Amino acid sequence: MTKQYTAIVRKSRLAYVAVCLELNVAAQGTDLADVEKNLRDAIETYCDEVKKYPETIVSSMSMEDLIEFLQDTEPDWYVKPSENFILKPLEVHEVPSYA
Repeated sequence: MTKQYTAIVRKSRLAYVAVCLELNVAAQGTDLADVEKNLRDAIETYCDEVKKYPETIVSSMSMEDLIEFLQDTEPDWYVKPSENFILKPLEVHEVPSYA
């Protein structure tokens, strides 16, 4: 059975950026297909290194790191709301799982 990982992909101004939540591994690419390939490669490389060095401590992405990652994900249509509004919109198209 193959291990599955959850990834979040966001588009920054220059590239697509993806992060694997369970391993806290990131990658970037010029489009969705490129970032997916690069994240798969990064996950494979990371897992190979963990096998080689079992003393490596593997930890998932912290909530603080996830928030920082997502803060650069404002939709193009986003307009700053009034001070009383505490929620911020986020465009989410898909949260893929990688095996």
